Amino acid sequence: MEYDELLGRLYADHHNYLVSLYESQLEEAGWDGVILASGYPRAIFGDDQFHPFRVSPGYRQWVPCGDHDNSYLVISPGQRPRLVCHQPEDYWHVSPTPPSGLWTNHFELSCVPTRVAAAKALPGRLSRWAFLGEPTADVRARGFGAINPQGLVSALNFHRTVKTPYEVECMRRANRIAAAGHLAALDAFRAGEAELDAHLAYMAAVRQTEARLPYPNIVAFNEHGATLHYDLFDSEPPPESLSFLIDAGADYLGYAADITRTHAARGGLFSDLMEQLDEAQRSLISSIEVGMSYVDLHVAMHLSIARLLKRFMIVDMTPETMLECGLTSAFFPHGLGHHIGLQVHDVGGKISDPGGTVIDQPPSFPFLRNLRPVSVGHVFTIEPGIYFIGQLLEPLRSKAEGSAVDWDLVCELMPYGGIRIEDDIYVSESGPENLTRDAFASLQ
Repeated sequence: MEYDELLGRLYADHHNYLVSLYESQLEEAGWDGVILASGYPRAIFGDDQFHPFRVSPGYRQWVPCGDHDNSYLVISPGQRPRLVCHQPEDYWHVSPTPPSGLWTNHFELSCVPTRVAAAKALPGRLSRWAFLGEPTADVRARGFGAINPQGLVSALNFHRTVKTPYEVECMRRANRIAAAGHLAALDAFRAGEAELDAHLAYMAAVRQTEARLPYPNIVAFNEHGATLHYDLFDSEPPPESLSFLIDAGADYLGYAADITRTHAARGGLFSDLMEQLDEAQRSLISSIEVGMSYVDLHVAMHLSIARLLKRFMIVDMTPETMLECGLTSAFFPHGLGHHIGLQVHDVGGKISDPGGTVIDQPPSFPFLRNLRPVSVGHVFTIEPGIYFIGQLLEPLRSKAEGSAVDWDLVCELMPYGGIRIEDDIYVSESGPENLTRDAFASLQ
């Protein structure tokens, strides 16, 4: 396990914070306790194989090891948290490594050989207990007071947006791992290899299986960069390499990195536009302050993109008019970013309080995942993009604002696909810390 003395100290404080948070939420809701489940593997329909197993994020926030299915964390105010770990005896498959390390000292730990034994190790009377996670049929029959009660779930999701120093350190390390993968994939692109080769170079550098990555890699050459979640890997190089967009992350003890970089094969219009977007992204990050609206950051990025479209004469219209008529959304159709942590698109970005009050989605920005004001402890992505997507641009031709678009220039840029630049940002008391750019700098 990737666990050392620094993480041991940070985890101790992290654990104490979780104990305090859960006890206060349980007492407020009137529950005697809560049981968090790690989850269980899902069978592939009509087959004897299983989908890759991934531990429930709420459980993983407490438990650094993430390979044990059918395991449970038992939390009750005033009691030491109890971890019931399913440690199967199996000659068909390799059993996960038993929990070890300093973090285990914070739990009453017991390992059992079967999932039935794990379920039976739970408390007997559960009518005043809550259950969090995906329950098995056996667990459903145990008589819990509630399964995933909305009030408790909303409160925990709200508080999960504020990361502890332990969680931030895990994401720093995840970014360093992912940055090494990005550099290896770039070497493959520059060597004239195929998308599949760049993907495999990334995997070899990060030393993680695809099932462990926080999300599937996006490795897109040329026009493939115009598909936002491009999920194929061409096994042959393109006739001519123009551009390379890679959106790929890594895992560290359950915490995610999410990094996107775009590269040009040579100088020219696309390369210049890419460099200017990179500068605009860094400028926006430097402007981040506690209390400001993330929605306002998104609007500011749209205005910056409008200025670039005007500067490069892709659109001959004032930036303010472009923003007002919604033209920039044809070039930048997705949200500026999202919270990140135990999940790459972490929870809590659209609620305003522990009660789960939903923040109204801005009608102009239906895909924006983070609507919260910026707070100390938040970790989120900043990922602007400029794309040349025929499906979005073609409808502009028949509109009045379409006359301001230089369609010859758009056609020239379409074979390059698009540009996306994404960094993971931690909001500290002293300002924004760019986990991603620091990670790349550490590898130089």
